[in-house]
Amino acid sequence: MLVQESWVNATEGYRCGDSEVYEAWPDTPGELFRECQREHGRCTGKVYIDLPDGGAQPIGWIFQKRSDYERGEGTYLAETWVTVHTAQPTRTHTWHYADIGSKGATEWQSTE
Repeated sequence: MLVQESWVNATEGYRCGDSEVYEAWPDTPGELFRECQREHGRCTGKVYIDLPDGGAQPIGWIFQKRSDYERGEGTYLAETWVTVHTAQPTRTHTWHYADIGSKGATEWQSTE
């Protein structure tokens, strides 16, 4: 099972960073959920993606806990958004070639 985490300072309203998609040690979504609760605090909701038919699909959870600022100036409400994946992301590159001849510009796509 693959996961990705995004960290948010909910007190000040900004995103702190994102992990890459990585392999998690729990074998089931239930085990992953319980491990995330232990590490990231209480679950406050699910993460959804919009579907073409207008519906929504749950793909993960949002966890919250009170954390200390690294610089030692109090605490903030830390959110961790955890999404579950079946494979590593696929990236598509579009090459925008310049016209150095007579046929005009050309585009070319590759998928990694």
